[in-house]
Amino acid sequence: MSEIKIARYRTSPYIVNFITNGGTKVYSWSGSKGKKVDIKPIPQEVVEWLTMNSVCFRDGELAIIEENKEAKEIVENIDDLEEYRNNTHSTEEAIKILEGNVNKMKAELKKITNKDEKKFFIDTAKEIKLDSNAKLTFLADWFGIKKDILFDEV
Repeated sequence: MSEIKIARYRTSPYIVNFITNGGTKVYSWSGSKGKKVDIKPIPQEVVEWLTMNSVCFRDGELAIIEENKEAKEIVENIDDLEEYRNNTHSTEEAIKILEGNVNKMKAELKKITNKDEKKFFIDTAKEIKLDSNAKLTFLADWFGIKKDILFDEV
């Protein structure tokens, strides 16, 4: 079976414990740092097991790099593909959304359902020093924390 590249776009670590006949195989991602993304190739059977037995893809905890036919097929077979796409963004995608038109940004962000993905966008806004008062106010309301508390250092 082939290997599929799996990325961790968020900044925190993530660990998968895959139980095999010979024990447990641990796959770990340290998380992204700035524009450097932690990507690891893992066996296709582990990716398929994760799609059936966890919500790590749907919630955007891990992302499948769609660079070959097998990876694309796995993505197309994710139970809630729309939720996967809405909760999985690279740093570059997040920056593009945050720096774009405010109404388009609001529409895109309202699709996100995972709290960790929302935090990822807040952290990205801080990192790029987003300075639009309208955008920062929306982000604070969207995240559920007062703007002066959430963006006190911006």
